[in-house]
Amino acid sequence: MPRRERDDDIYEFFDEETLKRADELVSSLSSTLGLERRGQTTYYQGAVADMNQSGSRFIKVTVADSGNNGEQLVLVSEQPLSVSNKALLVYRAGPGHDLKYMGLTSESRPGRRQEDEGENRFFTIYTINQDVRRQR
Repeated sequence: MPRRERDDDIYEFFDEETLKRADELVSSLSSTLGLERRGQTTYYQGAVADMNQSGSRFIKVTVADSGNNGEQLVLVSEQPLSVSNKALLVYRAGPGHDLKYMGLTSESRPGRRQEDEGENRFFTIYTINQDVRRQR
């Protein structure tokens, strides 16, 4: 047992100067430091239509919600989406939890990652203007 207790004492491995420098480094870090959140995004299947275009059809999209910004989502589609200030987005976030938003779509861009090469994968920022679900 004495050996185990000694191994658990992390301060035994660092001298006082090393601990002081570590404390100074941590205290100098910006509080607005960004964290990598890949893998924490939730994906939903949905569709979007540009309501400014007559006879507009819904285009299938994957809705990526990172939870960082409640007003913006990323839409992933197999074709570029048109820029619109009146885009209707619909998707299901869970059983009985259908979401419908009116918002803006930015200019689509092709994927930039290595796994996007050779794929028809376009990314569009969707800014929510209004929740258009029927209120019960």
